[in-house]
Amino acid sequence: MEETVKQLLANACGSPQALSPGVDLIETGLLDSLAMITFLTDLEEYGIEIQPTQVNPSQFRTLEGILALVKQYQNGV
Repeated sequence: MEETVKQLLANACGSPQALSPGVDLIETGLLDSLAMITFLTDLEEYGIEIQPTQVNPSQFRTLEGILALVKQYQNGV
């Protein structure tokens, strides 16, 4: 699932730079509100539904944070 998440994120952000370790996706503007909606909608197609209002926004800052969040939701938060 990790590779799928990476692909969805890169597609939503429109850049493979989103997959660089430690890159702050929000600060760099790679993950804006439209990209966030696109990513979360695409993720729902894989049975993972994350409500952004129910999680700490800082979890969306990096690829690592997003992967950890997705893993958490896969395990049934």
